[in-house]
Amino acid sequence: MRYISIFCLLVSLYCNCVIAAAIEEEVGIQIRVVTEDTFPLQYFENGKISGPATKLVEQVLSAANISYTIEVLPWARAYHLAITEPNVLIYSLARTKARTNKFKWIGRIMALEYYLYGSVDSDINLKTPLAALKKFRVGTVRDSAVDQYLKVNGFKNLTTVVHGTQNFNLFEQKRIDLFPANQSSFQAVCLKYAFNCQDLKPLRKLDISSIDLYMAFSEFTDDILVEKVRMAYEEVMLKRKSIASFNTHQNKLDNE
Repeated sequence: MRYISIFCLLVSLYCNCVIAAAIEEEVGIQIRVVTEDTFPLQYFENGKISGPATKLVEQVLSAANISYTIEVLPWARAYHLAITEPNVLIYSLARTKARTNKFKWIGRIMALEYYLYGSVDSDINLKTPLAALKKFRVGTVRDSAVDQYLKVNGFKNLTTVVHGTQNFNLFEQKRIDLFPANQSSFQAVCLKYAFNCQDLKPLRKLDISSIDLYMAFSEFTDDILVEKVRMAYEEVMLKRKSIASFNTHQNKLDNE
């Protein structure tokens, strides 16, 4: 019995060494991070990519002690890399049912509420059937969650663009009737790029099954690397919650 226990201990130690070596090997890999320029989540500022989503990704990869490079690409190209190449991390990616098995998901960045925006004079409203909107010209970002959602629902009259901001110009030029935008950041985008948005309003909320934004690895990325980054994400989020809780408590004390 004693020899069996010693044997089991040796096997356990060996397995731990193998796992540790594998993790060490994976840590030496430099991952390729891809994203798009989408204000206010991730955007260029003073010659580098910035924004709250970028900051979170950087904190997570730093906590995981993993080397990386960030590339800002047109969304369709970034998405293509993330579904075809190993060791690619993409953000901010909407987690939809159709995408669930195509990626290895790390963690949530934020939630979105997408609406179709159009003319303030439009009769379209929240109760307008989705099928009734197929006759309109709709602008979408190629391979975005909304683009995929509309195509699945039979929309044919789509104008695809590289960047979402191009839809504002197409609407002003009367080349499209509707385009999707995140309600929480719509006004910020209008101000950032000096768009005249007085003639636009949210008309119809899109019932996408899930529009939470995530950071995610390509399907072909090794599970050991993925798990290490997931653990780092949990660590970073726990620290953020602790800081937020402390600040809330401190503000209450300051106001007493």
